[in-house]
Order: sequence, then C-alpha cells, then structure tokens
Amino acid sequence: MLTGVVLERPLCSRTSKGFLESRPFCLELPGRGPRNVERMDTLRFPAYLIASCFAASTLIGCGSSGTNPGGGGGGTTTPDLGTLTPVGDANQYMLKNIQSGLFLGISGQSQNAGASVVAETANGTTDSFWHFMPMGNQQFNIENMLTHQVMGVSNASTAAGATVLQWADNGTKDHLWAFYLLSDGNYLVQNVNSGLYLESGTAIDQGTRGGSGSGCTCQEWAVTNTGNAAYPAPMAVSGTGIYVHDPFMLQDPGTHIYWLYGTHQTLAYSTDGKTFTYTSANSAEGACTAVEGTAWLTSDNRCPIIGPDFSSWAGLQTPLAANNGADTDVWAPSLLYATGVYYQYYAIPYEPSTGAEAVIGLAASTTPNGPWTDKGYVVTSWTAATTQPPAGNPWGFSSSTTWNAIDPAPFVDANGNWWLVFGSWQDGAHLVQLDPATGLRIDSKMYGIASRSAGEEGPFIYYWNGYYYYFAPINVCCNGVSSTYRTIVGRSSSVAGPYYDRGGLDLASGGGTILVSSHGNIFGPGGGSVFTDTGTDGSQSLPTFVYHYYDGDNNGTPTLGINRLVFDSDGSPSIE
Repeated sequence: MLTGVVLERPLCSRTSKGFLESRPFCLELPGRGPRNVERMDTLRFPAYLIASCFAASTLIGCGSSGTNPGGGGGGTTTPDLGTLTPVGDANQYMLKNIQSGLFLGISGQSQNAGASVVAETANGTTDSFWHFMPMGNQQFNIENMLTHQVMGVSNASTAAGATVLQWADNGTKDHLWAFYLLSDGNYLVQNVNSGLYLESGTAIDQGTRGGSGSGCTCQEWAVTNTGNAAYPAPMAVSGTGIYVHDPFMLQDPGTHIYWLYGTHQTLAYSTDGKTFTYTSANSAEGACTAVEGTAWLTSDNRCPIIGPDFSSWAGLQTPLAANNGADTDVWAPSLLYATGVYYQYYAIPYEPSTGAEAVIGLAASTTPNGPWTDKGYVVTSWTAATTQPPAGNPWGFSSSTTWNAIDPAPFVDANGNWWLVFGSWQDGAHLVQLDPATGLRIDSKMYGIASRSAGEEGPFIYYWNGYYYYFAPINVCCNGVSSTYRTIVGRSSSVAGPYYDRGGLDLASGGGTILVSSHGNIFGPGGGSVFTDTGTDGSQSLPTFVYHYYDGDNNGTPTLGINRLVFDSDGSPSIE
C-alpha cells in the first residue's frame, strides 16, 4: 500500500574513493507533482528485525511495551512531556543522553547510508556533531556533520523499538523531528512520523513516553551548542548587483571581469569578484541603449541580459511577466564560452501556466553582455498541463513530455563533448548532448540522471579531477526566510551517470549528500552553479560555488553567496 514512507536498508561497502560505483539496492517509486508539492508516495514494507524488549533494567529504552520503563511513583505522577521549542540552526550541537551520559554519533564513523546512529563517548570526532535544519512548524531535519546525511528511522517505521539510522535527505517524514523542552532544561526529541521519542538503550531507537511515572531519562537529551558554525559564511560581497536568484558566474578570459547572470533578466559585473554592479545606461561595463534596455531600464534602471525581446518569444507569456507587462521574463541563464563566442542557455516559463510548460532557448554573442542573436530552442515541455498546447505553436510543445524545460546548465566533458543538464521536479534532472557547431541538440537522446520525489531542481554538473560532480538544490524554493532549500551533491566517473552520493545512494533514487543548508542568517542556500576562478596570470585554479540565499539580516532579500570548494582525500567536496 502507498503510505508516503521509504524502505531504508544498510548498503554494500563503498570503494576506496568513498562512493559506491555499482547501483545499490533501493526501492522507491518516484512521484510527480508541481514545484510546491512536498509529499511523495513510496512503497512501504513492514518493519522487521525490530529490537526485542526485556524487563531487565540494563535494557531500559526499548519502549515497545507502551509503558514507561523508568517510571516511579506507581502511576501517581505524569511524565513531563515538555514544551515544543525551536532549536538553533547557526551552529553545530552535541546531544548527550541523560541516563547513559553518552553522545549521539554514527557507528564506526561510517559514511554508508543506513549506518546506525549510536551512543558513544565524546572523543572530538565530527560524527558527534549535529546541525538542526528548520523545516517549518518547529520541525527539523537533524544533519550529521561528518556524513551530511540526516537522522531517520529504519524502514520509516512507526513501531516502538525501531532503530535510528542515517540516510540521504530524500524528504520522507521519518526525517522530521521536534524538540520539547523539559522543566529540567533537557529535551525530548520526538519523531514526527511515529510520534515516538528518541531514546538510548541497547541501541538508539524510538519509544513511547508512557502515561505515568516520572519519565525515563533514557529519553532525555542535553543539547549543547559547540560554538562551531554549522557552515562557513559566504564571502563578503557588496554593490547593487548582489540581489539575485539562480546565479551563474563567468570570468571573461580576456579581461578577467566577473559577469553575473540570474533569473529575472539579471546582469551584473565585478572587477574584483567582491563588488557587483548592475549594468545600466551609464555603467562602466555592459552599458545598454534604451532600445536594448527596454522597460527593464526605464522601470528598474538596469539592463536585461537579452534585450529587446526576440520575435520568437511573442506569445510565450500573456500578459508579459515582468515590468508591468512590458517584457518577457528569462529564468536561470547559464553560459558556455568557446572559440570567441558566448553561448547563453536560458529558460522562459509559458504563462499563464497550468503545468510544467516552458522552453529552453539558446542565444549567442561575441561579448558576455550581448547584443545576442537568437539561435532557437533546445528543449521544450508541456508536462502535466490541464490545457492543450496552443495551435500551430512554433516552439514544438507536446503534451507527451514528462520533464520540465527549465534551469539549463551547459558544460564540456573531459573529451570535449558539449552537454546540457536541466530539469525541475516533474521527473528529475535530464541530460542531452549538444552539437559544438551549433550549440543545439546533437540528437533526440535524453538521459535521466537524478530524481527526488520530494523536490529537486536547478541541476549543475562540474568536471573536476576525473569526476563529474552533480549539484542541485532540493525542497521548495523562493519562500524567503521560510525556505527549506538546500544544496546536495553526488558524482560519477561517467558523464551520463549513474551518479552516487557519498553514502552510496544513486541520485536517480533520491540520493544526495548535503553540501550546504540553512544556517544563521543564511536561509535556503540553493540555485547554485560552479566556475573555476583564475588569477590574471592564470596561476590559480579555484573551484567556486555561487548560489543565492535569503538574508535573514535583510528582510529575507535574495542575495549572492560565494564559497570556494575544497575536495578531501576521497574527492568529496565541501565549502570553505
């Protein structure tokens, strides 16, 4: 039966590089839904191998009997159930069990998905550090800072005694936890899916609180702030051009000027990679004329990426989406530079929309700021729409599509072949090969490389040191400080996949290692891309992650985030 949970099982071992190179066993039925749907249907299997409960006092904590194993008072008192209380997300925390005095960690410090959460002594290892990621309604995902997987319950079970483990953040409800502050200053940690409480006994499992007695201290946790930031802060940036969604950055190979592109026809530049200025009628770089700037210039005092509108855009948005109905809105542009030409891939959502209707187009220019020449369309979609495609449409819309033609990102593989990755929500991320002679598709073949029923979009692939690294934001975008956006990563030795996360899960089955999530004033970090930053003498080669976040210190304004990427001895990336 369909229940909205997912089977979670320990996987086979990883390779010496830290990633599983063969497809692991994982059962999941990818769901479909619009961008704002957070539910997924998966095949539920009954829980098995549930830990047995014994009466011996040494095994306190199983809790499956439905009674309070640690209760005193002969039923004359009621256990403290605490008060629902939010916890901080800026720093890393340790969770110490009051009864055992031990801390939550990961068995053997394993990176494998399905590894057990265990009780261990405080030995300073990162697996005993945790990050609380807000999910709304005072509920949290609990991220392990060694593995960047989240705490869940075996088989997403609702049974008392089911063990607790780590898994990729695939959006299942057993990954949601709520914190209840007790009168003694400790916490109960409740699993939202089961309603049971995190407890420590012979194993870390979930159990009932009981209806009488003082309550078992095996279910009480001291939550200690380590003072260590959950993630490094983004680099300091300034200027008019830092307010952007879905940023892509390109460094001009001749001038070394940084060009920043984003959703809603955003175009800015920087000479130092720190101060970004919108192009305008009188900007030092990228100045546009009134004809090129159109209503973006008169209404917003900034130039669009592409202006004026291409004639082929007529009818894609009715009424026009931006600037009081005067111009077509362009989403998530990304560029590829080759032999003196800048190829810009962009998306335009069809409006009014009743589904995933969009086009991915191509424009070309000999400069990074245009003027641009229309080169046609690469991919279109008319998926899950309740209306039929317009008659005689020149964009090739077909109601038989299953994908969403937005968020394009071109790249060149190790052999010089051109590719475009794209997609959002509907059936995940897809890959098509491009013809370097035209920039358009070389054939009709399409590869599905990643899918997450709880939401994934904006894919980006970056080749580095023998691997193709896949980055994508997951969850729901664009909710300001309420955004649950975060960015995941996986990798493959082959451009078409399969892509695996560090825990050994296939990204086509909901896998993905968290690269960065909300922390402090940084809400919803996502919509990212990666470029290689070089010095003026070409001596540097610094992979750099560029993304947007909602600034909690500035009314949730979407803001440019920049962090360098570093790769550990296993080739796993992290931000610094």
